[in-house]
Amino acid sequence: MIKHLLFLKRFNAIKKYLTSGNSHFFENFHLILHKRVSGKIYLKVGDDTILDCKVIFESGAGEVIVGNRTYIGSSDIICRSKIEFGDNVFVAWGTYFYDHDSHSINYKERENDIIQQLEDFRSGKLFIENKNWSVVNSSPITVRDNAWIGMNCIILKGVTIGEGAIVGAGSVVTRDVPDWCIVAGNPAKVIKEIAHEHRRK
Repeated sequence: MIKHLLFLKRFNAIKKYLTSGNSHFFENFHLILHKRVSGKIYLKVGDDTILDCKVIFESGAGEVIVGNRTYIGSSDIICRSKIEFGDNVFVAWGTYFYDHDSHSINYKERENDIIQQLEDFRSGKLFIENKNWSVVNSSPITVRDNAWIGMNCIILKGVTIGEGAIVGAGSVVTRDVPDWCIVAGNPAKVIKEIAHEHRRK
C-alpha cells in the first residue's frame, strides 16, 4: 500500500509531461527529467499500452513515443533525440535503449565532461546540469509494429528494428534489423527469417 502511494505521488508530479490515452503505468515506471522544459510533452503513449520501465531524459531535448497495445517491461529508455515504438510491441525486462553516445569520442571532451560534472556536483547542482551535448552523437531509434525484444538487450543509437522482428535475449543491436527476422548475438546478426504464415498479412 505504501509503495503504491509513493508511486502515485511520483506519478502525479510528472504527469503534465506526458500524454497516455487509456494506458497503464505499473509501479516500476519512472519518468526522469534531468532538465525540464515547461509545457513540453516528453512522453506520448497510445491506448491499451502497459509501461513498467524507466524513461530518462538527460537534457531538455528528446521525445519518446509509444504506440497502442505495447508492453515495455522493467527496462531503461534513455533519450536525447527520439525513440519511437510502434503498435503491438513487446519488450522484456533488463533492456537498454540508448539514442546517443553519452560522451564524445574525443578524449579532451571527455576530460571536460569530468571537470564539468565535478564542478556542478560540488556546487549542489545535478552533476550533468551543464553538460556540453553539442559534442555528443545522437540519432533516433525506431521499433516498428509487432516487434519483440527479449530480456537484457542493448539497442544503440540510429537503429531501426523492423516490423515483426525478434531480438534474442542478451543481444547488442548496433545496426538495423530487417522486417520479419530473428537476430541474436553481439553484435546482433540475422539467424533466421520468420515464416510467411507467422507474418502479419
